[in-house]
Amino acid sequence: NVKDIVPEKAYESVRENMDKVIETGKGSIAKHSLMLDGVWHHYENRIFPLDDKYLLCMCRDVSEKVKVEGVNAIQRNEIIRLNSLMQAILNNVPVYLFIKDTGNDFRYLYWNKAFADRTGITAEFAVGKTDVEIFRSDEEVRRFRKGDLAVMEAEKVEYLEEYTTLTGDTRTVAMIKTLVPSGNKQPYIVGVGWDMTDIKKTEKELIDARVKAEEADKLKSSFLANMSHEIRTPLNAIVGFSKLIIESGDKEEQSQYAEIIEKNSGLLLNLFNDILDLSALEAGSLKFSIGSVRMRDICARLYHQYCDSVHPGVNLVFDEVDPDLCVQGDWDRISQIWLNLLSNAIKFSNEGAEVVVSLAEEDGMAIVSVKDSGCGIDEENQRKLLHTDTHFSTFGTNNEEGSGLGLLLCKDFVIKNGGKLWFTSKKGEGSTFSFSIPLLDK
Repeated sequence: NVKDIVPEKAYESVRENMDKVIETGKGSIAKHSLMLDGVWHHYENRIFPLDDKYLLCMCRDVSEKVKVEGVNAIQRNEIIRLNSLMQAILNNVPVYLFIKDTGNDFRYLYWNKAFADRTGITAEFAVGKTDVEIFRSDEEVRRFRKGDLAVMEAEKVEYLEEYTTLTGDTRTVAMIKTLVPSGNKQPYIVGVGWDMTDIKKTEKELIDARVKAEEADKLKSSFLANMSHEIRTPLNAIVGFSKLIIESGDKEEQSQYAEIIEKNSGLLLNLFNDILDLSALEAGSLKFSIGSVRMRDICARLYHQYCDSVHPGVNLVFDEVDPDLCVQGDWDRISQIWLNLLSNAIKFSNEGAEVVVSLAEEDGMAIVSVKDSGCGIDEENQRKLLHTDTHFSTFGTNNEEGSGLGLLLCKDFVIKNGGKLWFTSKKGEGSTFSFSIPLLDK
């Protein structure tokens, strides 16, 4: 009787297995466990039919095997857990990480998530491929291979390299490549890279800012030195001729001295106004009142202001202006631009010269031109004329003084009003200064 030879705790399992064999006519293997003397024992029960009357039953203790398999399962689970942890760490570190197989044409064996995110190239695409199959630029591929060969000789190399992403961005990377043994096989190359693009960009911006600050400091010193001269010249004339007026008893001489004082007072006032306007522009505190400006009104004002003050023998001509021609801008600043250009043209025109003011319309802009047939500007001064680091004492042959700030202000005013300023000139033949202002939307 089975009950007599099988422990009571295992009887039900063995009996169930026997019934299964009798019913199906096929062999069966069952496993069961017993707690004997406080220790678990594991058995494997095999039953096979011999004929219609007999069954072959075998039972063996597999406790040691189960114990080993349990340990192996724990170890496998621990290995899987550690591998998952390592994969999570490598994919979340903010550095590029890759592994190349030197024994298989330097093909990629590993490519982490940070590298994939920055390059736009997935690990699924990159692993198993060479640089030639991944990157577009032949030059980049040659540089990558050069770095790989260098680490084969030196075992570890560090350098900066550039590559182009799939989106066309150029990235700068600080790369460390190390040779790692792999048993009897060819060694691997482990590459670790830090993206330095933003850092390099910031460094360049800081260097550029430092250079600009140094240049600005030099320009400031130069500007102050030049302005000191420009202020002293008319101021000395005012002080000197004021004393001469007091000392002179000749009415005609006093009149001449008064005229000189008035002229230099005007120069000094204009210079101070230009300096204040330039400072306000740089500080961003100069206000502009943008509105509708009728150009013919400005023309009429300028003509009446200058028609009697041109040099003898200089012909001042204003072309006919459409009375309905209106622009979008600041009345005072547009008048100041125009006045400055006209004043310069008259200042540098000698007897027999002509100053012509004209307006035209082109591509939604009003083009104002002031043309003179005066002394003109040589090529060297033309290149410097509208640069903020340039100072002029004399533009022409008539020794008229000027700080050069007026034109710089004109350029800034024109830009603030939505236009641009340009000029053409030839030494001895005259100059044409033009500026554009947006037409008023109708």
